[in-house]
Amino acid sequence: MRQLVMEAPSRLRLCEAEAAGSPGDGQVRLHTIMGGICGSDTKVYHGHLRHASYPVRPGHELVARVVEVGAGVDLAPGDRVVIIPNTYCGECVPCRRGQTNVCVRKASIGINAPGGFAEDWVIEAKYAVPVPDEVSDVEAAMVEPFAVAWHAVHRARVSAGDEVLILGSGTEGALCAMLAQSLGARVTAADVREDRLAFVRRIVPGVRTALVSELEADAYATVVEAAGAPDAIAAAVACVQPRGCIVALGLAEEARLPMQVFVRKEASLLGSIIYVRQDFVDALARLKGDPALRQAFDKLCAGVWPLEAYAEAYHHALSGKPGKALIAFEGGASR
Repeated sequence: MRQLVMEAPSRLRLCEAEAAGSPGDGQVRLHTIMGGICGSDTKVYHGHLRHASYPVRPGHELVARVVEVGAGVDLAPGDRVVIIPNTYCGECVPCRRGQTNVCVRKASIGINAPGGFAEDWVIEAKYAVPVPDEVSDVEAAMVEPFAVAWHAVHRARVSAGDEVLILGSGTEGALCAMLAQSLGARVTAADVREDRLAFVRRIVPGVRTALVSELEADAYATVVEAAGAPDAIAAAVACVQPRGCIVALGLAEEARLPMQVFVRKEASLLGSIIYVRQDFVDALARLKGDPALRQAFDKLCAGVWPLEAYAEAYHHALSGKPGKALIAFEGGASR
């Protein structure tokens, strides 16, 4: 079978490997249908992610087909699934509370554990979530970042009529804007790049956009920081209303927090990291029941490249251009 391997920073190649073999108890054997390349993948490529290990098989935004199941598994061969790519022990204090996203023994497939950019591989079935028939392969391949946005937006308790600012208009920011608007919020998407704002306007009709330098102070009940830039938290504090809520989704190494302004506003600052299984279940159910959301969701895809053209897909992702690059492991041509 074929797989991609990141041998070292900037050294990615397609190679042959032995088939995965039969799954054990509680496991499933999978054939990857399609997978997306995200910001974490590009950081692994550049060697900028401290917890990455090499060599590693990349791939964590995945839709796959079940080939074989082990004992005690409810899935069946032929089922399509999306993958929860962050493992959890189920035994630590956060896991016992249901907070598997902050498991103290968490590993991340495609980063420091073998990922899913392979034609044949095995994983524990608890990390596989069934995909409804209404959700296409392209849409399913982007559910992992959608689950990240789902967790953040619901952590902020966004509801109809809220004034919501999304700082950062890359893929995650666009997904947060899309979801918040679908919940009835009045959404403004902001960025320092006009091309990203144009991208958001194209996929989220009716959304308001602004350059960060144009934002009004004290104007938003909720601010979702999806930029991951050092100055983004300070901008969020300036823009949030008194007693408003800031949800930090970006992963800047450090940020500046203007404490006097923050305290005097009595604002809330929440972190949001990845997701739990229920976020995947709820996100898929929302996509299944909302054709308009699926239509907007499809526009996130910048292209689908066959496995043989993986370098072109990575080139798009590494360019920083808006839109999600997908690699197809079965059928499909570039689009």
